[in-house]
Amino acid sequence: MSALIYKQRFFHPNHPKTAVSNYVHIGYIATRPGAVRHENLSHGLFGKLKPGELQVFQSWQEVARIARQISKDGKNMYRSVISFRTETALELGLTDFADWQQYIEQHIATLATHNRIKTENLCWAAAFHNEKDHPHLHVVFWDKGQTIMKNFTHPEVPNRIRKQLIKDTFAYKIKEFCASRDRFKSGITEVTDRMVEEFEAYLKQLNPKTFRAFQERFKNEDEDSLLRFPKHHLAEPAAVKRLAHRLFELRSQMPKTGRLAYKLLPPEVKIVVDELVQDLLQENRYLAQMVEDYVEAKLQLAKLYTSDPENLEKQRRKYQNEAEKRIANRILSTIRTIIKLEKEADFGIRQAHRQYTMAEQLLLGLLDLMESLSMHAGLDYDDKAKVLSGDLSKQAKKEWLLRNKDRGMER
Repeated sequence: MSALIYKQRFFHPNHPKTAVSNYVHIGYIATRPGAVRHENLSHGLFGKLKPGELQVFQSWQEVARIARQISKDGKNMYRSVISFRTETALELGLTDFADWQQYIEQHIATLATHNRIKTENLCWAAAFHNEKDHPHLHVVFWDKGQTIMKNFTHPEVPNRIRKQLIKDTFAYKIKEFCASRDRFKSGITEVTDRMVEEFEAYLKQLNPKTFRAFQERFKNEDEDSLLRFPKHHLAEPAAVKRLAHRLFELRSQMPKTGRLAYKLLPPEVKIVVDELVQDLLQENRYLAQMVEDYVEAKLQLAKLYTSDPENLEKQRRKYQNEAEKRIANRILSTIRTIIKLEKEADFGIRQAHRQYTMAEQLLLGLLDLMESLSMHAGLDYDDKAKVLSGDLSKQAKKEWLLRNKDRGMER
């Protein structure tokens, strides 16, 4: 059994990218692969925005919007992670989603207390990632009553939180450890920092290699956003090989002259490209989800301008086609690269390796593209919805709608 990991950080509210970064981070923890999701929902975010019962948020965006706004208001949003090794989690009885929800609800006060946040002002949201060898919770939290912006948290703060979590989580194990070392201490009633340090040192010596690997797991990984999340495990080798083969088949059907752009392709070649796009969406669930998220975000934006069901359905088809056309053009960009590489003397010798690498890069690039588009569409909706719900007169809102209609409906 290894002790737990606790990490905590925040981005300075004054930084121009902090508000958007915090918004995206919440999307990341709520939806990324490995996140355990609520039944019938596309995310796994839960928490409390006020004292009371634990909330299952209907959408992660409702929390992300608040986080974005409090960042703009100069309040700090803390990002933290709590992790155990799988064996440890099982020993602690953390076997399912409900167990992890109960765990953080019991211990969130420790995070708040050491960051000097009053219970009545504490807002938090969390997501459980059931990763192999290191199941963990991502927790974001902030002080809704904060009036003074913070630009620094002493490293001792997360260190004290880690020690307190260990004391509370492993109290019985620490007491057993102390009793086994000194029978006269078998009646101890309080676990001290010194006991925690001795307990962790003991755990390290049991399996130094495993302990070190667990500690290193979160040392350098920057899990700040969907856009930075390493996606190599989302591109299965067999699927990449199939895509590589299809790309080189497609290359042989390209026109000999002219610019390679989707709108300029001959109809018969467009059909082949469209088939490849549909196959990609069928094979890669995460890419399909990103496209769906993009379409829904754009549709929410369209609803600011019209409530006509027929018009909205027309817009939905348009946004779906737009996303698929972007994927098609990214495929053609890869084909252009293949054509350039064919001119290299050693291309034939290294062709198999190049094929696989380019196919993998294409898949990962498509994921980044659609994530970025869906996230920015959501942010665009938030900004426009805020204007429309503000203090403008009806006439001013009408004029604003007319000025921004093309950007909202057509972009």
